[in-house]
Amino acid sequence: MNLRPGLKIIVMVILLSTSVPALGMENRWYFSAQEIDAAYRYQELFGGRLRHPLKPQACYHGKSEFIASLQGRQFVAPCRFITETTRHLKQMLENGAARYLFPLDADHAHLSVPKELWAEKYSKLSIGEVLPELLREPKLIALYHTAEHLAIGEPNYGPEFVLIKEWHAKRNVLGFFDGRPIKILPPLANGGAYDRLEDSQTIGTVYFVAHRLGEIVFSARGRGMSIDISFDEDSTGGQ
Repeated sequence: MNLRPGLKIIVMVILLSTSVPALGMENRWYFSAQEIDAAYRYQELFGGRLRHPLKPQACYHGKSEFIASLQGRQFVAPCRFITETTRHLKQMLENGAARYLFPLDADHAHLSVPKELWAEKYSKLSIGEVLPELLREPKLIALYHTAEHLAIGEPNYGPEFVLIKEWHAKRNVLGFFDGRPIKILPPLANGGAYDRLEDSQTIGTVYFVAHRLGEIVFSARGRGMSIDISFDEDSTGGQ
């Protein structure tokens, strides 16, 4: 199974900083909790940033909107999207649904709306019109996937194994943009991720990654953190 380009440098860090046999980056997909922790510490300090991060500084100076972009096209977006997304991430970190905000754990969410609402209100809009309008929709939902590359390991029922099992069991999370708390979906029998929400229309993806130079700052689990958020997936590959 091939890794996305943005993961390769992270995997190389794992192979160089642990005693894992150097099997080659393309042969690794799952990693232990210790390996993920080591890679995350590198990511925060030295890892790549998203190439086109949202810059919502206007939101921190009393504005209700800021200039966002998708594939080079700029548009006006509501600050509420940023505040609600960071609220989701904070809650995920604090309740153990995610431990880290980067590709080996949680780094994206799929945005969707109910199919009936899509057909009634949004389906006839052009590509350039859809996202700016949907970001203002109170019924917008974000489906987050966490523990994307977490290896469960052999059962030993020790404290760390129990924490890992709980982390993996919470890997499908719904975030709402109307102030409701996040919702943990029941785990699938195969331990995988939900592809989509029933009776919902997926309309795009939002990406995020922690980095010491990130544009957006918030606190979770008693510590401050900086992240980039973007509608474009590509990263710089490192500082």
